[in-house]
Amino acid sequence: MTFKETLLATIEDNRLEMLIPSREYSEEERVYMRGYNQALEDMLDDYNDESHTINHDKYTYSLN
Repeated sequence: MTFKETLLATIEDNRLEMLIPSREYSEEERVYMRGYNQALEDMLDDYNDESHTINHDKYTYSLN
């Protein structure tokens, strides 16, 4: 499993846990879970941006 696949699976698992909780969560825990999921989504955005830049630079040819 790649880093991106693991990150996507974790985000999805956390979303499902917030929608259908496996136990009762305190308000603090719910706030933490939302923040944690947002941080994971930000990591995914950064990964996608950097991945695009790396691939673009890798496959862009120069005449120089």
